[in-house]
Amino acid sequence: IVRERGIAIAVIATPGAAAQKVADQLVAAGITSILNFAPAVVQVPDEVELRKVDLSIELQILAYHEQRRGSGELTVPEPELADKEVTA
Repeated sequence: IVRERGIAIAVIATPGAAAQKVADQLVAAGITSILNFAPAVVQVPDEVELRKVDLSIELQILAYHEQRRGSGELTVPEPELADKEVTA
């Protein structure tokens, strides 16, 4: 199906224990780019582009921004002084 439909990109979203086997199957099928959401490091040949997404880090970033928003720290910055009209 991969070759027949010209599919190049795949996503791995499995438990960590299954990620390498799935990656191997995807590469064998002809996939050349993989986005890995699994909580595991997978090895692929050099010619296959692999991007790892660590969901725990992404959730921490979102939680940080929510916490700042809730504490009122996120404000609209004041315009630069050069943008204001100065009178003497």
